[in-house]
Amino acid sequence: MDTLGPSPFLWLELDKNGAIDPALAEKLASLLNQPDMTDLVVMSHGWKNTKDDARKLYGTLWANARKKLAPEKASHTVVAGVVWPAKAYRTDFDTETLVTGGGGAQAADGTPAPVKDLAEADFKDVLADFEDLFGPDGTATAERARAAAETLDETTALFLVRRGNEAIGSPRSDTELKADAEPISLATEDANSAKVLMEGLVPPPTFNLESSVGEAQGLGDFVSGLISGPRAAVARFLNQLTYYEMKKRAGIVGEALTKSVLSKLVLQQPIRLHLVGHSFGARLVAAAANGLAPVPKLEFFSLTLLQGAFSHNGFAKEIKPGLAGAFPDVVGKPTGPICITHTHNDLACTLAYALASRLSRDIAKSVGDANDEFGAMGANGPQHLKAGQAVEDDTDAVFAPQAGKVNTFLADKYIIKTAASDAHNNVDNEDVGRLLAKIVG
Repeated sequence: MDTLGPSPFLWLELDKNGAIDPALAEKLASLLNQPDMTDLVVMSHGWKNTKDDARKLYGTLWANARKKLAPEKASHTVVAGVVWPAKAYRTDFDTETLVTGGGGAQAADGTPAPVKDLAEADFKDVLADFEDLFGPDGTATAERARAAAETLDETTALFLVRRGNEAIGSPRSDTELKADAEPISLATEDANSAKVLMEGLVPPPTFNLESSVGEAQGLGDFVSGLISGPRAAVARFLNQLTYYEMKKRAGIVGEALTKSVLSKLVLQQPIRLHLVGHSFGARLVAAAANGLAPVPKLEFFSLTLLQGAFSHNGFAKEIKPGLAGAFPDVVGKPTGPICITHTHNDLACTLAYALASRLSRDIAKSVGDANDEFGAMGANGPQHLKAGQAVEDDTDAVFAPQAGKVNTFLADKYIIKTAASDAHNNVDNEDVGRLLAKIVG
């Protein structure tokens, strides 16, 4: 039997379509039905994670949580680690430019740095990452992308836009994916519309940032990307398709986790369920929670989202008249707390997510913050909840999560960039472990 310290551990490996070995539900139930077992913690990783990466995340986070748990609690808790195909790809080269050279970048003679197209080597990396993520389905798209980078005409633009439309599919209930799909779907109607959309991705994003975002990222008041050209346009489009695919895949796998594992558990004693997700893994466990129906002897106790890379409107019953979030049935389901960390220290959630979620290029002053319709949960916490549903904790990591509430934790002081990690991935530290211990314990 595999373990994380004194806790029994089981891998739950799902493919991109949510398929999983049916025997794993029985194996998990067998672990939970051992004498004195009381809790099940299911953890999910996010983007750029291999199985080894996931093992390190789960092991380190749980080790830090165990420091604050009674020894018998850890030995009476089963930990299940989700593994899903969230392959490595760059977050967003525009974001990297904004942080390392945007706005204030200068050439050696002190003049503004020249605007130039994406380097050929970087473009090849984008194509390789795209093919790695999509497999054989991405080969034809990558070939046309090479052609479009040389000549961005109506023919190449229409092929790419239609391929993008196919990749996103026709989401019915996921309002976040519907918003992603609409501009691409409209551009498939004729070649000129497709060309206009692709040409809109040629110039770099230029925008004013609200001070809360700008100060957190050290960007100043005005920033501008320096990459412009057909290679940049094609790379931006492919990068956005990878985000759309990861959003979609996280939802599919999360629904399958509930349908094929959690709902299949046959338990002989009461067990409390805790769902924990990081980055796109937070979207995965949110999808699992949204679709979870009552299971005999399984108490859905808590949901923990660590720097969630999905819409900050995801839990809203009503964003505006007639429009709900992607997971409107989550709030109120757990008998214990929903806990969400957020900080603008997190570049991936605050800027990369907000940029990669929009094709319109309508970069507003509020990009990445709570007023941005494309803002992320891990940047701002949940938005558009009903009065009284959320409790904000912005203290020095005291951590007192309230049952029945959405507890949001401003993590500016403990989810930070370090020598070993960027802020987005620094979610397995001792402070976050202590938060998880408060939730589980």
